[in-house]
Amino acid sequence: MSFVHKSVWVQFLITVFIVYYYGSEFANLYSTEQLNDDSFISLLFSTALQLIILNIAVHTIVAVLSNKDEVEQESDERDILISLKGGNAAYNMLSTWVVIVLVILWATSLESARYYFDTLSVGFNVLNILLVGFLVAETLKFSYQLYYYQKGV
Repeated sequence: MSFVHKSVWVQFLITVFIVYYYGSEFANLYSTEQLNDDSFISLLFSTALQLIILNIAVHTIVAVLSNKDEVEQESDERDILISLKGGNAAYNMLSTWVVIVLVILWATSLESARYYFDTLSVGFNVLNILLVGFLVAETLKFSYQLYYYQKGV
């Protein structure tokens, strides 16, 4: 398994963890009626901090445990093709998500529409929806890449 392949696994696992953490913390804040702009900012900050620390720590561990030649090897055509295929899937997902966000924004402007969290300001509602779309797109990207690595593209 190449270092790039290992790196994709690491990024996939970290992204799945972040999706779980963010989703469970958001659901907890909402169910305990503690969801407001301040708690949402705190959740965003802790999620971003965990993402950064986990990426640095886990990639460092993987690099230390891998042999030197493997780490220094540049991406070959296969790695580049797999990265492009995963990126294309993520881009398509994210583009679709942006259209969904625009429809939701339009729908929330209608009277008696309830497509958002009342305790969050409009800006944070939009940010939440965009962040969920980004996390879904990233998970999809790494899933596609792992699929193509296993398929042998």
